[in-house]
Amino acid sequence: MFDHILDIHFSPDNGTPYWLDCLKKHGMQRSDFQTLEDLQQLGPMDVEAMRTRPITDFIPRTLHSQMGKMVLAETGGTTGDPCRRVYLPVEFHTAFVKPWLQAVDGFHFPLKQTWLFIGPSGPHIIAQAARAFARATDSLEPFSIDCDVRWIKQQQVDTMGHTLYMDHLLNQALNIITQQNISVLFTTPPLLLALAARMTKEDRLQITGIHTGGMTQDTETSRQLAVLFPSAIILPGYGNSLFGVAFEKEQITNESSTFFVQDPNLHIQLIPLPEHAQEEPQLTKTVANGERGRVMFHRFDQSFLIINMLERDTAIQVIKDGEQGMQCIEGLHFQQKKNGEIY
Repeated sequence: MFDHILDIHFSPDNGTPYWLDCLKKHGMQRSDFQTLEDLQQLGPMDVEAMRTRPITDFIPRTLHSQMGKMVLAETGGTTGDPCRRVYLPVEFHTAFVKPWLQAVDGFHFPLKQTWLFIGPSGPHIIAQAARAFARATDSLEPFSIDCDVRWIKQQQVDTMGHTLYMDHLLNQALNIITQQNISVLFTTPPLLLALAARMTKEDRLQITGIHTGGMTQDTETSRQLAVLFPSAIILPGYGNSLFGVAFEKEQITNESSTFFVQDPNLHIQLIPLPEHAQEEPQLTKTVANGERGRVMFHRFDQSFLIINMLERDTAIQVIKDGEQGMQCIEGLHFQQKKNGEIY
């Protein structure tokens, strides 16, 4: 998979304009990359290029004739202009739906239920994932409440703007819950807690499945949700628009969620934390088991190649039964604390 994807994107004749420019800039060619470690020579992924260059610059020329089949995704855009990418349908399934179905099967998430999704639509891939997740469980696509996360994050908590917008979202959600026999919820942990405070006990007892995304779910929030929704199987996920989503393989009471990657197209590495924002990232190093590191990933898809993408999230390295997992995801310590975004 690794070699085949590089062959596509680094092809001198039909490859990807961005990556061909990158090779030229570094004076390199396809034969210089035989292992994952070799990719570190290219340095961190150019986020600014992903924000400003045309999307077709990141798609291999050989696939430009298939644009009508592709799924377009943007990042949240709450810390700057959004990054954009595409997925072929099979890549979208591998990155989002397949991990979801593994979690559904592993935790016996309820099937054939009525869903409510409270989250962003528009350019965000999370809404497309919500529809795909529901349909994958033989359910109708979710009833939906649209959130503009780029707007709400400009409103300070406890301000009139923030309060009015939250009321607007929650009132719409309660209208659907009281009329449509909702049994599965998909939203962020903070929105879910706010919604639970307005739901009746009877409505909360009808919820049999919950998927949380969009922000980190800490152990205290998990405890509160388990009490508020005692009938529900609760599946938190970690991911984003650029690389897909990962789920837990098991849930341990009073411990933070540990997310394992089971996607052959995705490689995640936790590199040492910098002392300050200006420090060059140490791409060649990986933190030891039990240590905190910065999330970096590669994603190898035919339609879109991402190499050495540095996230603002950090996590604790967890090696269990020979598999790598990530625990306790949060914002980089030299920045203002921000929860990791999902999708």
